[in-house]
Amino acid sequence: MSLPPVDPAVTAEAVAALPARLRKRLDDLIPQALTWPVSPDGDRVTVRPDDQTSVTLAVPVTAAADAVCTCLLAPRCLHRAAVLSAAPIHTATPPPGDAPESPASPATLVGPASSENPASSGAPASPGGPATGGPASPGGPASGAPAPPSGPASGAPAPPSGPASGAPASRGGPVSPAQADAARNLWAAGAAVLTGGIPGAGAVAQADLLRAVHQARAVALHSPAAAAVRVVEMLRAARRDDPWFRLADLTDDLLDLLTACHRLTSGDGGAAGVARRDYEPVGDLRLHGLFCEPVRTVTGHAGAATYLADRTGRLWVVADVRPAESPATTATVRTSVDLGEVRLSHHELARAGLLASNAHASPTGRLSHGRARQAVSAAGAGWFDPPLTALWETDPAAQVDRWLAAAALPAHDRPAPHDLAFLDGVILGADRRGLLLAVERHRLTVAVSAPHEDPALPSVTNLRLLATHAAGLRIRLIGRFAGPRRVAGVAFAAHWLPASHGGHVDLGATVLTRADLPTTHRPTPPDLPTNRQAAPPDLPTNRQAAPPDLPTDRQPTPAGPPTDRPPAPAGPPTDGPHGSGWPGPVGAAEWREPEAPPLHLLRHQVERVVAGGRATLLSGVDSDARRLAGAQLGAASAVLLALGDAGVRRTRDVFGRLDPHDAHLLARAWLTAAVFERGAAQAATRHAWTGSTTEP
Repeated sequence: MSLPPVDPAVTAEAVAALPARLRKRLDDLIPQALTWPVSPDGDRVTVRPDDQTSVTLAVPVTAAADAVCTCLLAPRCLHRAAVLSAAPIHTATPPPGDAPESPASPATLVGPASSENPASSGAPASPGGPATGGPASPGGPASGAPAPPSGPASGAPAPPSGPASGAPASRGGPVSPAQADAARNLWAAGAAVLTGGIPGAGAVAQADLLRAVHQARAVALHSPAAAAVRVVEMLRAARRDDPWFRLADLTDDLLDLLTACHRLTSGDGGAAGVARRDYEPVGDLRLHGLFCEPVRTVTGHAGAATYLADRTGRLWVVADVRPAESPATTATVRTSVDLGEVRLSHHELARAGLLASNAHASPTGRLSHGRARQAVSAAGAGWFDPPLTALWETDPAAQVDRWLAAAALPAHDRPAPHDLAFLDGVILGADRRGLLLAVERHRLTVAVSAPHEDPALPSVTNLRLLATHAAGLRIRLIGRFAGPRRVAGVAFAAHWLPASHGGHVDLGATVLTRADLPTTHRPTPPDLPTNRQAAPPDLPTNRQAAPPDLPTDRQPTPAGPPTDRPPAPAGPPTDGPHGSGWPGPVGAAEWREPEAPPLHLLRHQVERVVAGGRATLLSGVDSDARRLAGAQLGAASAVLLALGDAGVRRTRDVFGRLDPHDAHLLARAWLTAAVFERGAAQAATRHAWTGSTTEP
């Protein structure tokens, strides 16, 4: 039994009420609180720290009276504060005070998803900001000068007022004084997280952020409040060494938070966002299963999700994610789908179809489920049959544009399958990045990695088996875009797969064996990239050397059968006995990933601050800035140097106390560097996939 969700205000009040001597012990007690026995009792849950003490919680905890401890120090006791700090965050949005009415949001729990964002994901930098190619202008976020307070309600400096936001430039309604005050408090709490990093973001810092979340929700700042909740959940996952934690996700969530606060304090009401919307009718649907995958979030939820497509190519998701104490495993996809009269598991639905009458779905494509819905199972379609085969006919450049456009939206507004990539290609082997897939139609080599390295899931093992024993075979892949010519593989299909797999293999849910792979296939051309792994000694002998008539130099072979592609030096691929195909003898340089600008140096420093706080900027900044300048990235070098200067700046007042303005100056410089890196990385990602740096 897991702990019930707790309203942010309740947790913040419980931590604030602790005496100073108990606050120092809170961070050490929270990991123990996660192991205390939990027993349900009707609409309440009882947690027993020891034989004489119990903490009783309502489900959910929405007020201070819903959490009661039996010890003598209650309610200002360590047991109660530790349990509330360990529980997930209740995400129901309270009615706004002076804000316009918005649709009620379901009381659900959310956590950062496992999908990758484009090159650190997020919105492109606005025109005129530091991402346009020049250093920040004086007075902007990287200038180092403190901003004047923008309201009497906050004693902290305001966020930057220059055009450094990475969000779209559209503006909403006016920002009320209460909203501006709430945004400044969120900014101050986010700046404190940056100053101390993950080691310094304990329960007290998290409580300060949750208190600001409660205030933001009360004045209808939905997007920044949601981003702050994600930051708290990621901090908790990092401090408990959750294997699903990713520093890149925490960095992106913190960037979304500070960007929204900056826009609001600059008068852009569009950054407030909208409340979660209810499911709306979408009519009758005839859907075909695509794939399914286990789901695990840092909030402690686990389950499975099945992706389906209609005849127009629009993608829909049926997800069943619940609180769980154990991590997601392959067994989660064998659970039954809770949707109308459907009596299939997620694994079976991904290979069948669905007929829904008067279906309801969210704007992001998530189908409402439950026995009250009218839905029955139907026949499915294979990946090589209409209407699903049309998904792979879309050019990768158009897919990348769709991905980057959706990534510019707030996280809760992005369509659920916005980052899916549909690729046809031939397995080349593997290198340090993962399996290598040659998308010969578009002359691309794509690195396919596992979405997660969780040993409970077979993704890594399956990809390793394909790279080692299936080189030369053609596959049809579904993955998630993960960067320049990189995807995270989630499923694949091939003509040579045994019929027992139902047409495709879900890489995170099905275990592949050697018996599933063909025993013979075409030899490897000699001029493929040299970083491929050598063939293992136990492979068939006909793969050890090229046939006598295979050219040994890099001259083109005679043209093959006519194709619809423009003439190329290499002959078109041909199909072998198992559906294998090779591109014609192409120089290794054509198939190797083009050299990318060293923006990873800037990204590394941005993530270092999130991980370790300002202390990480004491070394390494100058050398990385010189390397960026040497690569003709002068703007990147400038914003990195400004970040380093803000990190080492430590001023004191007349009484010798550290100046709190330094934390806000660091947050401003970090925001400038992060926004620049986000925009530049997106441009580099678009160029790697499409050869163009212009936005669609």
